Amino acid sequence: MNDATLRLGLLGFGEAGQRFAADFVKAGLKHVVVYSRSAAAAAPADPLRVFAAAHGVEIAATPKALCQQSNLIIALTPGKAALPALRSIKRYLGNNHLYVDANTVGVKAIERIAKLLEGRCAFVDAAIMSAVPLDGIKAPLFASGSDAARFRDLVAPYGMKVEIVGDKPGAASAMKLIRSVCMKGLAGLLLESLEAAQRCGVRDAVAADMAAFIDAKPFQQIIKRFVCGTAVHAGRRIHEMADSLELLKSVGAPTRMTRATHAMFKELIDMKMPERYNGKEPDSIEPVLTALVEARG
Repeated sequence: MNDATLRLGLLGFGEAGQRFAADFVKAGLKHVVVYSRSAAAAAPADPLRVFAAAHGVEIAATPKALCQQSNLIIALTPGKAALPALRSIKRYLGNNHLYVDANTVGVKAIERIAKLLEGRCAFVDAAIMSAVPLDGIKAPLFASGSDAARFRDLVAPYGMKVEIVGDKPGAASAMKLIRSVCMKGLAGLLLESLEAAQRCGVRDAVAADMAAFIDAKPFQQIIKRFVCGTAVHAGRRIHEMADSLELLKSVGAPTRMTRATHAMFKELIDMKMPERYNGKEPDSIEPVLTALVEARG
């Protein structure tokens, strides 16, 4: 397969599938075909049919037709549909296909998909790291698997930027999910702290102060400060979290995230993390994280 023979198939024609299809055509790809049950069953005047026609995208009548008309297939279904969608087309895939799962699914599901496709066709695990409706094919995308570089090189001429993060399927999905631990956890922390601030009448001041702290330095430096500083000063900081818990309870604010932070600090103290560094923060996060992994076995 090379750029001149690239025939793109999109499995799924929802919001992400429509944006990808339109963007690839706009970028100059001559052959884009899509399949979803709803699109295949749509009447001529249906918005899906109208959209496809307006953007020069063909709707395949069946999963078999999608596979016959494409050699690169990107799956863009809802996460819970990833395995059922694969099973619907698996029998039609062959060694001329590169199947890319770009759904948000768990690592175990990706490993199952890789196992199902082993010996049948090439497979790449892909993780889209921003909102497709906003960024389209410009959205940052991580990929893993032995054919990740091949995928990257196929889509690069059309403006899709793929960063390879591992040679085994599952690494890209793991990276996205681990990132979500922080990003979604941060959302929970903001909701908990700002609700407390609202109850105490200091919402705007607290929000402005937090924003000023985050904006003051590159986030890479903040990561180091939080990880290394907490490891060294957990003994002192746990008392501040205890006082914070007392305040949140007194004003009727939720405490779930704060209780988890307090428990984490206690765990660091029980592991004797502060004693490891004699009051001096390490130069990088590596020794702290290595020590955590070792302590937890």
